[in-house]
Amino acid sequence: MTRTCALVLGIAALTAAGCGKADETAKSVTPRTTDLGTGLNAVDRTYARSASELTDIARNALTSFDLKLKSDKHDELGGELSAVRADGHAVTAKITATDRDHARVSVWVGPGDRNLAELVQQRIAEKAGEPRGTP
Repeated sequence: MTRTCALVLGIAALTAAGCGKADETAKSVTPRTTDLGTGLNAVDRTYARSASELTDIARNALTSFDLKLKSDKHDELGGELSAVRADGHAVTAKITATDRDHARVSVWVGPGDRNLAELVQQRIAEKAGEPRGTP
């Protein structure tokens, strides 16, 4: 009986010592961004241009900020452009066709910098010849 009690107390002590470790591990692997994958810092606009036209416009807008283009994957239905800022943070523009003559551009800047994403969208609107895309 004494052995059983000692064994139960030992297991309880080990269990208590491990409590909270999972939370610490989860915090260490969580992305360091205010966005946390929710898209809250993405800036979306719809333009009266085809997806292929907007891909070229978005590419020109990103490079006009002296960003280094890292990835350019697209087709006639849209795609994704990824660039890197001088500080190493990513800037991503995702283009999606909504119909034949309209496309939606979603821009986000890591780590969750909505103001810079707004600046990129403004440049895209200028280059698309629209005062401002439709949110």
